[in-house]
Amino acid sequence: MNIVDVEAIPFRIPLKHPFKIALGTLTHSNHVLVRMTSDSGHVGWGECTTFHSVYGYDQKSLYDVLTRYLIPAVMGCDSRDPGELHRKMDLAIPFNLMAKCGIDLAAWDLIGKAQNLPVHRLFRETGEADTMGLEKPADRKWDGDIPVTAAVGIDSPAHTAQMARQLVEAGFQTLKVKIGLDPEADLARVRKVREVIGDQIRLRVDANQGYDRTSALAVLEKMEPLGLEWIEQPLQDWDIDGHAMLAARLKTPVALDESVYTIHDAMAAIERKAADVVNLKLPRCGGIYRTRKIAKYCREQAVPCFLGGCIETTPGTAAQAHFYRSTPNVVSAAEMEGPACYVDDVACPPIRIVNGRMKIPEGPGFGVELDLEKIEHYRVRY
Repeated sequence: MNIVDVEAIPFRIPLKHPFKIALGTLTHSNHVLVRMTSDSGHVGWGECTTFHSVYGYDQKSLYDVLTRYLIPAVMGCDSRDPGELHRKMDLAIPFNLMAKCGIDLAAWDLIGKAQNLPVHRLFRETGEADTMGLEKPADRKWDGDIPVTAAVGIDSPAHTAQMARQLVEAGFQTLKVKIGLDPEADLARVRKVREVIGDQIRLRVDANQGYDRTSALAVLEKMEPLGLEWIEQPLQDWDIDGHAMLAARLKTPVALDESVYTIHDAMAAIERKAADVVNLKLPRCGGIYRTRKIAKYCREQAVPCFLGGCIETTPGTAAQAHFYRSTPNVVSAAEMEGPACYVDDVACPPIRIVNGRMKIPEGPGFGVELDLEKIEHYRVRY
């Protein structure tokens, strides 16, 4: 099942509301779709994303890396061999994992369609995982849908609390509040949110590298009585020792996000006791193939993971759902609220969140159908 054609399609869809974090504000999708066709006639779709103030390159850079380096590298390859696809991509250009994610996800979607299986079942019912040196995860208890986290960007305490109340009323049982710009203002906002939502709702905070060691320790110690699920990426991505210090001093678990792109990053962080929890994001980690390896290592070290997101539209969110379903040490609610954040989508129908939960698409591949007219409507020409 060799790859005979690949196309990168950048698209921009407005968010319903600007999303502000410590490192910048997002107003539109900065995403690129990858359409992959095999000699068997099957077509797979992958979605990759970026946020230049966090990850260091913008949508055009993502598109350029795909078209100039990655797509030529994988032409003619067997789509059923993700390890070889990643080897070819790494030879073509190092790093650039978010671009590589688009190729990776398109290949998995194509494999699932060719075998007439949902992607999550490729790992549970076939030998596909064994060829990658990965164990087949034990099938965990499953009620058919996935609990979803809702994120609230940086805003005033009153508006943040109002948004949090609305999200709980909509059925979300886990909320993430963005912090990292002003420690005292952050503390006031998180206190107000906890006051409004009560003690039964899970609450996490994410500083997106916004603090230094002194301000982080001072404000996070004051937040601990608020019963946080964990504290995510309080310090800059390179400050592993600082995160280890916080993990030792705080009772609340410390989660790493931007510090962990690769399995080697995970090894370094866990060996230095800098991560009580690891945030796994398919785009940041380079797709399902690489992210499953990180999850496997974390499981061997008894370090839980949770599934983070990059505000994906339906194609990327469906890939997240299949990864969540097939990865046993991914805990708690997943950050997959992306489709609900945009004014429109490129899938027909888009994934819906009902009462804070999402049903996994069960069709072949990732189980979603793309709307070609909408893709063309929102396409960006470079």
